[in-house]
Amino acid sequence: MKYNKSIGSAREWFYRMERKGKGGMKGDTGQAEKETPKVEAGFSKRKALTLAMTAALFLTLFTVPFPARAGTGEALAYIRACQAPDGGFSEPGRGGNGQDATTAWCIMALSAAGADPSSVRSQGRSPLDFLATQSANWRSVTDYERTLLAVVAGGGNPYDFAGLDLVAKVKSFQRPGGNIGDAVNSNAFGILAYKAAGVGIPPGAVQWQKTAQNRDGGWGNSPGAASNPDMTAASIMALRAAGVDPSDPSIVSALSYLRSIQNGDGGFAFQSASSDVSATAWCVQALVAAGQDPAGAAWSKNGNTPWSFILSMQAPDGHFVWMQGRDVNPLWTTAYAVCALARRPYPVAVFRSEESSFAEGVTAAPPAGEEPSGAGTPGEETATEAVGAAQGGDSGAAPEEPPVEEAAGNEGRAETVMPREEGEEKGGGVHPAAWAVPLAVTALLGAVAYWYFMVKRRPASGSKG
Repeated sequence: MKYNKSIGSAREWFYRMERKGKGGMKGDTGQAEKETPKVEAGFSKRKALTLAMTAALFLTLFTVPFPARAGTGEALAYIRACQAPDGGFSEPGRGGNGQDATTAWCIMALSAAGADPSSVRSQGRSPLDFLATQSANWRSVTDYERTLLAVVAGGGNPYDFAGLDLVAKVKSFQRPGGNIGDAVNSNAFGILAYKAAGVGIPPGAVQWQKTAQNRDGGWGNSPGAASNPDMTAASIMALRAAGVDPSDPSIVSALSYLRSIQNGDGGFAFQSASSDVSATAWCVQALVAAGQDPAGAAWSKNGNTPWSFILSMQAPDGHFVWMQGRDVNPLWTTAYAVCALARRPYPVAVFRSEESSFAEGVTAAPPAGEEPSGAGTPGEETATEAVGAAQGGDSGAAPEEPPVEEAAGNEGRAETVMPREEGEEKGGGVHPAAWAVPLAVTALLGAVAYWYFMVKRRPASGSKG
């Protein structure tokens, strides 16, 4: 009887302990079985779904190719892919030789985006190596201005490049009144070239540019010519480079003009009603120079900005399409777009040396032993050439097509329509197919996360949750 009472007491004790959830001794099976459901219960259905959705959202945000995140990087890769064996850059389909002006603008784009142009090489040759072989093609003032801007952007010496003093060459076109050449663009880019070389900008050049401004606030190819966004943008950049304050009436009225001609898609058009990337890129640079935000609400039209327009025109391979339905000079257009997206107005770099002076109105000294050249032959300075049109071999002109945006420094920018890949949509932008892979990966990983938490690590039956 005594024995039975003891057994009963023991059973009662174990029963009470079990009810209290204390199990048996440390490490015995009973405890392990009770603790395991506690851990498993942490992965409830609600938590599993939350984790899966969070993972899917995270992957979507960081794998879908948003243009604003990848535009410049993809464009730089495209530019690099167009480098010729001679070190220069060439439009696709125009032979294996570099092109003079195209290379100059690409050098500026590389520099603006933070790349070192001298390190971008093909068969050991850099873009500057190629540019140094092109001096025979430089005849107009804008040839020398464009080349000077590129040389400085590439880390070269504008006082001694290819055996030439590019600063002296630009100065040789300066008129007694201070203006550099007789075209709006030649004077604007002359100011930019002086800024890049560290040369004091003549007050006469600044005043000439202001005087050439039209009543509507814009500038045309020459004084008195109809205003257009390209020359207006170039003038804004030049005046800002010369130290003119953004509150100056000339810049305020220029910005008002640009706002009045902005298209509903956010962009700007040079020669037609449709916005083009080149004109819009120069306008973006001008807005940045004037302290404006090209992606901000002040420049939003129908919910579109100049910034969003450029991004919308990027093709899957990284280049920027010039205009809806017209893929003109893709490499050149891309070089313009990169400078705009990098928020770097011209000049994108300034030469600094012991020989150069940065005080306003003080002309930098040329290299020792050289005398600055005097006024030389002005050369041809038509509105077409005034933006840097190198006559010969670089325009890739198609005789049957009219020139496109000649006044934008594109050597005539003759239209050369690039063949479209099957399925490519007009106007560039992010191709729908580009979304397929990241979205598929997101869906797959979301499914894996759901399986892992809901199947593999499903709570044991009878557990809470």
